[in-house]
Amino acid sequence: MRMPGIIIALLILITAAVSGCLSGSKSTTADKTSNESASENKVNSEAGVTITAIYLGNNTFDISLDTHSGSLDYEIEKLSYIRDSKGNIIKPESWNGGIGGHHFKGILKFPKFDDSAGFELVIQDVAGVKERVLKW
Repeated sequence: MRMPGIIIALLILITAAVSGCLSGSKSTTADKTSNESASENKVNSEAGVTITAIYLGNNTFDISLDTHSGSLDYEIEKLSYIRDSKGNIIKPESWNGGIGGHHFKGILKFPKFDDSAGFELVIQDVAGVKERVLKW
């Protein structure tokens, strides 16, 4: 008689734990602060290459490139620019990441620009894609 009661109690605990984990992972846009929105991942995946960019603030981006075939022989600092809300083009000042292989990442830094009204990070000519536009 004791065993069914223990099993029921365990099932209730497992259900509560799973339910709590699932509900804790939900987030809504309204809950995001401006900092969370700035650091939001932006992803472009075309022609077998995935580019992920995270805006770290202070005109700096964490960029990663991934592919499952071929080599990523791209000089990101030469292929990237910011297009601000007024249409100005801003070229990067430094890139500390790698080049080549199936995966590489680094930090792309730009001179100071006004990010308050939104902007686009544009990366050109990767895997035959003329322009990859990541918007904030």
